[in-house]
Amino acid sequence: MVRELERKRQGVKFPETAPAANPVFFRTYSRRTGVGLRESYDEVCDRTIQGLIELGKLNPQEIALLEKTQRQLKALPSGRWLWVGGTDWINKPKNFSGGYNCTSTNLQDWKAFGLMMDLAMMGCGTGAIIEPQYINQLPPIRNRLNVTVKGEIGSTPKNLRREFTQTDIEGNSVTIHVGDSREGWVASYQTLLELSTDERFTDDVAVFVDISDVRQAGETLNGFGGVANPVKLPGLYQRCADILNKALGRQLNSVECCLLIDEAAVTIVAGNIRRSAGMRQFTADDELGATAKDNLWQQDENGNWRIDPERDSLRMANHTRVFHRKPTLEESIAAVQKQYYSGEGAIQWAGEAVARANIDLLSTQALKKEFLQAYEQGTAKDWLQQRYPEIDTSELEHRLARFGLNPCVTADTWVHTEQGARQVKDLIGKQLSVYINGELFSTTPDGFWLTGVKPILKVMTQEGYELRLTGNHKLLKITAQTQKKQYSEWVEAQDLSPGDYILVHNHREIQPWDSFGTFDEGWLLGNLIGDGSIASTQWGKTAYLRYWQDSQEEMGRYAVALLKNAVNFSNRTDSGCYHEQLKHRVINSSGLARLAANYGVTLEHKMPTEKIEQASYEFYRGFLRGLFDADGSVQGNQQKGVSVRLAQSNLESLKIVQRMLARLGIISTIYQERRPEREHYLPDSNRELALYSCKAQHELVISNDNIYAFQKIVGFQEPQKSRRLQELLYGYKRKLNRERFAVKIKQILSDGFEAVYDCTVPGVSRFDANGIVAHNCGEIIGSNFHCNLSEIHLNQIDPFNYKEQEEAFTAGALSVATLLNHQFLEPRYQYSRELDPIVGVSFTGLFDFFVHTFGVDWLRWWAEGRPATPQGLAFKHQEEKYLSFWREVVQKAVWDYCDRHHLKRPNRCTTVQPSGTKALLSGASSGWHPPKAQRFIRRITFRKNDPVALACIDYGYNVIPSQADKDEQGNLLNDPFDPRVSEWLVEIPVAVPWADVPGADQIDVSKFSVLAQFDFVMQVQRHYVTHNTSATLELRADEVEPLGQRIYEAIQNDEGYISAALLARFDDLQSFPRLPFEPIDKATYERLSQEVLTRRKTDDFCAVLSRYDSGELTEAGPSGCDSDKCMFPDQQPN
Repeated sequence: MVRELERKRQGVKFPETAPAANPVFFRTYSRRTGVGLRESYDEVCDRTIQGLIELGKLNPQEIALLEKTQRQLKALPSGRWLWVGGTDWINKPKNFSGGYNCTSTNLQDWKAFGLMMDLAMMGCGTGAIIEPQYINQLPPIRNRLNVTVKGEIGSTPKNLRREFTQTDIEGNSVTIHVGDSREGWVASYQTLLELSTDERFTDDVAVFVDISDVRQAGETLNGFGGVANPVKLPGLYQRCADILNKALGRQLNSVECCLLIDEAAVTIVAGNIRRSAGMRQFTADDELGATAKDNLWQQDENGNWRIDPERDSLRMANHTRVFHRKPTLEESIAAVQKQYYSGEGAIQWAGEAVARANIDLLSTQALKKEFLQAYEQGTAKDWLQQRYPEIDTSELEHRLARFGLNPCVTADTWVHTEQGARQVKDLIGKQLSVYINGELFSTTPDGFWLTGVKPILKVMTQEGYELRLTGNHKLLKITAQTQKKQYSEWVEAQDLSPGDYILVHNHREIQPWDSFGTFDEGWLLGNLIGDGSIASTQWGKTAYLRYWQDSQEEMGRYAVALLKNAVNFSNRTDSGCYHEQLKHRVINSSGLARLAANYGVTLEHKMPTEKIEQASYEFYRGFLRGLFDADGSVQGNQQKGVSVRLAQSNLESLKIVQRMLARLGIISTIYQERRPEREHYLPDSNRELALYSCKAQHELVISNDNIYAFQKIVGFQEPQKSRRLQELLYGYKRKLNRERFAVKIKQILSDGFEAVYDCTVPGVSRFDANGIVAHNCGEIIGSNFHCNLSEIHLNQIDPFNYKEQEEAFTAGALSVATLLNHQFLEPRYQYSRELDPIVGVSFTGLFDFFVHTFGVDWLRWWAEGRPATPQGLAFKHQEEKYLSFWREVVQKAVWDYCDRHHLKRPNRCTTVQPSGTKALLSGASSGWHPPKAQRFIRRITFRKNDPVALACIDYGYNVIPSQADKDEQGNLLNDPFDPRVSEWLVEIPVAVPWADVPGADQIDVSKFSVLAQFDFVMQVQRHYVTHNTSATLELRADEVEPLGQRIYEAIQNDEGYISAALLARFDDLQSFPRLPFEPIDKATYERLSQEVLTRRKTDDFCAVLSRYDSGELTEAGPSGCDSDKCMFPDQQPN
């Protein structure tokens, strides 16, 4: 098939029932062409469909289907794709997010704040999860920021502007040069936040923000489209600093986090000044979050309303309270009351959301009910594990919460850092450099962070190395081994099996690290732990060192010399006291006992400690030599092989020694119970044999070419052992076997639940965890998702033509499935895409569709409250048939596409979005909602003299000043060309497509009860939607309690309810002037429509617009949530 790409430019004919289509389309979705004209609707179709073809590798049949349904206004891609689809801009990976309606980000680090600003600047709808498990990972605010904004916007010549933000730090002074780009704005914002917790500063931080490089208002934004308007940018930095400074010395609370996001949202200009679509999610028990918007508007002594300036930005998003338990009846009614009076406080029942996220497992209503009972009882994980044992731990975590699925390790894991070995618990929130195969690599500034409480696996190797981690944490498995080459791949721990080989680090070429402790201190403590003791005397604690055999005098002399150097030992002899009866030398030192205590070695705990493991490279050498001098041995011969061995009855001591050796590049094996526990005859204090109970003996063995490394780095001080090792190695006629740095898995066990942590090491993406090569974090996902939505315009489709319906929903499925090919640059978003891809095919005009299907009887049934009469049950049955059919079509189309293109199938594909702007292109009632009235005046806001508004005048529409334009006495202005007017309202008379159906005029749709609306939205939620249904239920005061009761019942009975927004109906509000919707009767509609035709100068809106199009739009593209559901201005009426 040959696709016609060059089409003659002409005006588009939108449906007669969509009179608002032209102004909305050209204001919101039409871009400038190369010659400066706006795209026609056909040209937008050309561009956006070509973008889908190239991204999705669509076949001719799929292309033909998209062409047909989009040009006929039956199936449209997302509003974001209508704006950026098919442009060079969206083809750049850094801009992929700009094609998506919906995103969600967990606020667990400063980067998340920057990402949210970046997403909003690309026009995405932004959701923020502000729950404790995330914001508690943010570091405490430690630095007061004193911000000064300098320079003037646009003062730097265009060719000299910085594109990216540059930050200069000198002492406690910082200068941020804001870059002239989206990335520049985001970096300047994120940098300011990071400065508040930066540990390098010693006092208050003077922050100078230079905005000279930022382009001035009105300059073109290349690529994205529209023009710049940085009017709010200079104030952003001081507003954010004020919020941060108030939290000095503590972590931010949920509302402060919300304010920081919303301050950025206030500033954001995506080629226009518009409201950024946002959603903020708090836990139900977060009282600060629940009351964040309480008393936002306050009345002064003169009766004038003003908004709290410190919380003004909270208006940028809706707030939701998430219940992880079922709310009580009182909580449900209270939530409805709060929403009725304030518009905030919606309940979201997380259990239903989690169940829907597992729709592929909970295939029957009975299974779903069982699962929800388990969720309520806190045993959902066990329930899933019992029924689906094949599902791995990480997938279970993701399915249960969609919060924070991370590959993680436990807090007691040892990590090899530039400052020595440290446990994860000591590295939280600190940037550090870690050793990877002997080389240093830096983590991100976050260091290690808490990722939650997760089920733990314990990986145990045959050699003795162990690691506790989550099941999805990847280790480096050896897949093949030849004499010269080793092949490996990353494999999740839960997918490893006994017998698999995994890699440990090769630190043979490591450079010595600095930490505390000297070689001498190390040797003395190693020798003390190996063959010494600690005793209590009347003078305090004393440490005893003992030396036997022929080398005892030499060893005693060596120990005395080290004691003098390390603890100022005062000696009576040069080699200790000789014990005539026991035939050995003894050295006692209280100074050594104090040194031992400083390292945690005591009478009760005479073994290697955490502090010993944290010590310096030289301490390690000394400690290991001292320990092996005492308890080590050299065994074997050239025929059987040579090894260096260390025997201990304390197995944990050997595990510590094994980790310490590995950090020096020496790999060893531990053999447990080499000599089992038994009774044994040994000499007593009188040198006579006596029966003693002996603990089991374990043995650490160093073999292969590790012996060379041991001799070179550690070695023996004890002369006989040193001589024997030297002789055996010198006599070898062949090289010792080369160490492969591979260990064999012996066992993998479940090891309970525990707090877990992770880090990111850019580039190499790994770190040393107890010596084992462990992959680093893929970042937190869960709610870090991108979801693209398409929309089916049901009012354009024949209710009795099932093929037409199937084509439309298939086309909608294809347009969202193609975007699953995107590979995101941000790891947290890409990981979410790989693990849990989601799409959403929505519809609009459902109410119109069913009126055309069932006629006026269906409207009368609505007016009666949708009762369960025989006729009503029949209507419900037919509604269900349509909804279920469409859902099946969508799922089949999405899954077929994914299977053919080797993409993971989404398990949720259908939704109903808060449609508004796109619905106007076909004149559909928004989403599932009933219209406001059969006929009404639709008022659309433009700036004064906007070319689209001027075209509307020529097209015959009336223009009046907006509500914001008043004279000195506060009276509304009437002349749109008055110099005091800044905004226009274009008035368009509208009638729904079924307004003239006989009998429809007798039904007042504004009187439909809230319970009837709830009943209808639950039909949609149960039979079509697999995500959630966007619903704004309109109610009056006497309906608050019945709705609260009904929501409570729906949650208690597991009917599928997740959440809904509420909007109060005040019948007297119809007297408010110039509202976006004004209901009118048939006679008024006909009169106004005739007046439009009388004033009309042309039938070609596109052509007349071209005459006015010498200026530039101040609004570019739709917001992520393109709903027009919010019908009231931000200012309270005076």
